[in-house]
Amino acid sequence: MQLVLKTDQAYLPVMGVTELLHEIEALPSEDRLRLVEKLVQLTEADVPESLRQSMAEAERGELIEMDEALKELDAP
Repeated sequence: MQLVLKTDQAYLPVMGVTELLHEIEALPSEDRLRLVEKLVQLTEADVPESLRQSMAEAERGELIEMDEALKELDAP
């Protein structure tokens, strides 16, 4: 069954997730990279700044285990 989106000017086929993933997999690697970069830009606004900062700290290896942090707080 093919779903169709009706607009004022045209009928447009609606692609399912599986079909969309097959289309993406068929793209050349440069186009897939551009797509991923664009998706990151589009979704970045949904990620709180505090989480982005924490993720950057984790990538730099600046985080420590909670047990270690608690030990440091308890030390004189």
